[in-house]
Amino acid sequence: MTGFDRPLKPSWIYRFIQTVEIGDTLSNHKEEFNAILWELEGEEGKRKVRTVLSRYFLKSGKNPKSKVVEYTPIIALCKRYSLEEIKPLLLYHLLMRSNVIRLLTKMIDEIYGINNDINYLFLRKKVIERFGDRDISSRSLRNLLATLVNFDVLKKIDNNRYTGNKRIYTDEKNACYMLKLYSEEFKKSPQINLDELEDYLFLYFKMPDINRISRKYNSVLWEYSVRFGQKLILFHDYYKWNQGILDKVFKC
Repeated sequence: MTGFDRPLKPSWIYRFIQTVEIGDTLSNHKEEFNAILWELEGEEGKRKVRTVLSRYFLKSGKNPKSKVVEYTPIIALCKRYSLEEIKPLLLYHLLMRSNVIRLLTKMIDEIYGINNDINYLFLRKKVIERFGDRDISSRSLRNLLATLVNFDVLKKIDNNRYTGNKRIYTDEKNACYMLKLYSEEFKKSPQINLDELEDYLFLYFKMPDINRISRKYNSVLWEYSVRFGQKLILFHDYYKWNQGILDKVFKC
């Protein structure tokens, strides 16, 4: 199991992406990346954050060992929108790209939900029981909880307790991009079944009505249909992240 080795901040993710262009050699930006991470002490800590952030945001899932910046949907989005506009998608993209974060999120949902206090020691015990590998499991959990604090989803009460703060408000534009990310990064299919959307993947977000959105943007962003009682979305072949279609739809 690939662990989640360091907590991330939305500002770090956004500024890393603003620093690079597709095709850049990552090592050429080391000093710029370190300047963004100025609050971290020591080269090793900065290196690990650079590695985690690059793996999930600056490289494709098919080529995680790439030494150059590769096209990912989130890069195009960050180049187009402000941090506040794109903040929900930064966390959702991380969910779509990281299997361990999805597994941990599902356990948080099953045991606590988002509005109850989280006991790290109890949750850590349950995670280790289910997945084993004490070091990777506990480290990944601690780093996920810290990341959720950085995204203002949780508040840290003390060293081992967290409380729900608020779900990240998600407007229609972000919700549309989330559905596309879900299709491309998680399902890896141009068609998704809305009745099969995993609720836990939206645990951290205050979402608009997906069924209403699916009908509203039918024939604009996708084809929506109901077959044998199933609500299906088929994304248009021409829909590309870098075409800025949603810019026109939402008059950005």
